[in-house]
Amino acid sequence: MEWSDLQVFLAAVRAGSYTAAGRQLDINRTTVGRRVDALEAALGIALFEEGPLGPAPSRAGRRLLAAAEAIEREIAHMRSDLELAEHVQGPIRIAGSAGIVAEFLPEFAAFRRLHPEIAIELLGELDPLDAVTHRRAELALALVRKVPLRLAGVEVATLSQAPYARKGSPEEGAQLGWGYEVDAALPGSQWTASNPSGEVAEREGLMTFNAFPQMKQAVLAGLGRATLWCFAADGEPALERLAPPDSRHDCPLWLLHRSKAPPGPGLTNLITFLTDALRSRLTTPPTG
Repeated sequence: MEWSDLQVFLAAVRAGSYTAAGRQLDINRTTVGRRVDALEAALGIALFEEGPLGPAPSRAGRRLLAAAEAIEREIAHMRSDLELAEHVQGPIRIAGSAGIVAEFLPEFAAFRRLHPEIAIELLGELDPLDAVTHRRAELALALVRKVPLRLAGVEVATLSQAPYARKGSPEEGAQLGWGYEVDAALPGSQWTASNPSGEVAEREGLMTFNAFPQMKQAVLAGLGRATLWCFAADGEPALERLAPPDSRHDCPLWLLHRSKAPPGPGLTNLITFLTDALRSRLTTPPTG
């Protein structure tokens, strides 16, 4: 079994089709199919099966996927250990959907304690996909359900939202909303529909915000109620949930970079660290 075949298999699963995987790998779909066939022949078992939405990894395919991802992370660690000290680089610029990157400052602090030689710059971008595509950032912490072909990366966890208010505030307190900039920067995002936005918010006379940290702070200050990301709001003692999470507004969180620009050792190290640290935080049930 060749690591290069596992890389093709990983790309096929992540991209959702041989054609899309071929574009990411800069090879044709026939070559992708041939490499996956070779892997199946070496293992003596089918790695894909037909599902209601088309081909999907079989049970054996899912097991191989987990193993291949572990190998990928280990190789990234090895490359970083071997190459990091030999590369001088500028700061790694990071953007997050509507400012959500600010919620992960503890993880960035932990990474900096381990790697003080790697400079990091957190950007105030609303649309991290655009920031990475146009090279204003190297890494996106993106809340998206479908990743554009021009980008590649790791799905960290699926985040849920629920309505919150400051404890002691009336449940029927003022609704808060998203401003026009969020509407313009993130058009069609299902997760932003959890709060009124743009023209709707203006018509209703709502106080609006163009970044998630500002909206959360407004709820903490008692300015009104809003739908917030549960992982960020549940840890605030001054806030209370007003209703259960609505699955319609769930959204995956991705760590994304440009697909045709392989991440350097510093960025590889950061992605590997954040993948483990954020998954641990976001998939661990809250205590108490």
